[in-house]
Amino acid sequence: MNLRQLAYFRAVVEHGSLAAAADVLRVAQPNLSVAIKQLEEEWGVSLFERAGRGLAVTDTGRALYERAAELLSGASALDQEMRAIGRGFTTRLRVGFTQVSIEIITSMVARIREEGAAVSFSLQQGDPQLLETMVELRQLDFALTHMPVANFGLGVEPLAPMTIILLCREGDDRWPIDGEIGPDALAHVPLILLRRRSGGGIYQRIMEAFAAAGVSCSAVVDCTDISAIYTLVERNVGLGLLPIHAFHAPRPGFSMHPVSLLPAPERLALIYPRGRQQLPAVQRAMDLCRTMLRT
Repeated sequence: MNLRQLAYFRAVVEHGSLAAAADVLRVAQPNLSVAIKQLEEEWGVSLFERAGRGLAVTDTGRALYERAAELLSGASALDQEMRAIGRGFTTRLRVGFTQVSIEIITSMVARIREEGAAVSFSLQQGDPQLLETMVELRQLDFALTHMPVANFGLGVEPLAPMTIILLCREGDDRWPIDGEIGPDALAHVPLILLRRRSGGGIYQRIMEAFAAAGVSCSAVVDCTDISAIYTLVERNVGLGLLPIHAFHAPRPGFSMHPVSLLPAPERLALIYPRGRQQLPAVQRAMDLCRTMLRT
């Protein structure tokens, strides 16, 4: 077994046929067939079954795919890290963040680069559950996520609270300049809500808050990407209802209005491996995030 064989196998699983995988990899189709046959013969297993003109992965093949994807990802990260060292970088920071935290992370990276530190970065966006797992497995040095943090084995620092805002196109004069908007005012407004890829989170809390107020929430779209929410608002699909922190500023052409909805605010959190002595560069990155988001 070698990494090239596993990469060929992964491509066939993801693209459903030898021909499609060969086109993506830019290799001859027989090379893929030989690589997969070698893996099957080496382990005495069947990885695929014929399904019409394509291939259906077997249960054994699916188990291999999950492990191969993890191994190839680790090999890629190792390759990038070694190349970074070869270019003169002495430290590689692995940082996780949620959609809401992107401005903080990018500002932190820019600041460290401005300081002239010989540091490279690997940034991972994900849902809180994924980020907690990656920090626990030491795949990330730290992450910016949301409270509550379910994994009690991690170091956790609550940071700045977030407020719920109504995202509108600039010039939408239906909303008061001062004061907060209550759920009653949003009863018949088409809304676009931020939602995690898995688990509950802010979407669930917003829906529960509307229900508690006895108001129907007209959610026309839920979306995992804040950038897409801006585009949907721009195209007049609806108005965005999403959490922001004090560091967030609306893009040109948009305005934000505070919404009085949740009984307690969402709060960002810094998570990191408990009991691990961090490198100075990691500590510096964490301190910058703390400074920007200190309560």
